[in-house]
This record gives sequence, C-alpha cells and structure tokens, in this order.
Amino acid sequence: MTQLPLPGTKVRRGWQVRVAQSLGPQRVAIPDVTKQSERAAEWNIQRRGVEVASTAEIQLPGTPADQVLAQSPPANASQVAAPKISLLVTVAADPLSYVMPSFVGQPLGTVSRTLQDAGFKLGNVSMAPVAADAALPTAGLLMISAPPQPSPASIIAVQTPPAGQKVFAGAVVNFEVK
Repeated sequence: MTQLPLPGTKVRRGWQVRVAQSLGPQRVAIPDVTKQSERAAEWNIQRRGVEVASTAEIQLPGTPADQVLAQSPPANASQVAAPKISLLVTVAADPLSYVMPSFVGQPLGTVSRTLQDAGFKLGNVSMAPVAADAALPTAGLLMISAPPQPSPASIIAVQTPPAGQKVFAGAVVNFEVK
C-alpha cells in the first residue's frame, strides 16, 4: 500500500525500506435485515462488525411503520470493499389534512350534516351574544324569558377553527350561532 522512502528516492546502500502491505479487501457477510424494525436491523448490522452508512425514510400506504424495506448492498453481496449498509425504512403516513372552509352565514343543520359526512366532529354550539337594543323602550317593564337555544335553522356567526386554517381529519369544529 505504501512505502518509505517513496519510490524514486535515492538512498545509501543498506538503507531500510519500510513497507505497509494490504491485507486485501475486507470480507464481511452482509446480513439480510429487510422486514426487520430499524432498531433490530441496526443492531444486527453492528453485531457483525458492519456500519450503517445512512437511513432513508419513505411513507408507503399499506405497510407498517418502522420496517426495513430495502438495503444496499443486498444480503450476501460479495466483493464489498467498505462494509457499510444503507437502509430504506417505512414511516407512518401523515394524517389527512384539509383547509377549513368558511361556514359563516350558513344554517347550522346543513353545516353539521356536511361536517359529519366529511369525518369531522361537531363540538360546542353556543348562541352569539346579543347586543342590547337601546332603541326599545322598556318603560320599567321587567321582561323575563329563557335564553334562546341553537336550532338547525340557526345561522353560524363565528367558527373555530377559522376559515383557511389547516385541520386534520376528525377535528372538532365549534360554532357561535344567531
């Protein structure tokens, strides 16, 4: 592999030459770690004196997360000069996400049916605060009435989460109605 003094160097007769000789390529059995968890695969690789070169992740519908799909070099490969293995591992898919539409001005009954059909949950529905109307004369009359309750005909005034926000499937949507 190397020598000292370097080739072509003039030296005196009897001078020592130091030589580093190669032991040849490393011979390592490449294990098959496909279908193992990432942790188990790394352990099996290191146990055999091999290193993990890199790990790439992929979302693949229909496959369990944390499973080795492929490796490079493949199992039992021969003539491997640098014993390092790269892995391709599955990860859990991101949940479905949506952009929240605006339901303001629509009837509660129609909107609640639409939300449930789309896989969302109807959360709290409350009445929007009513501003006191100073133009109505009460002339000292005491009016007692039950607070109004939301109905399917109630019109949505405020929604949470607001329109345009990113939401995930199964999210809870709250409304204030009038």
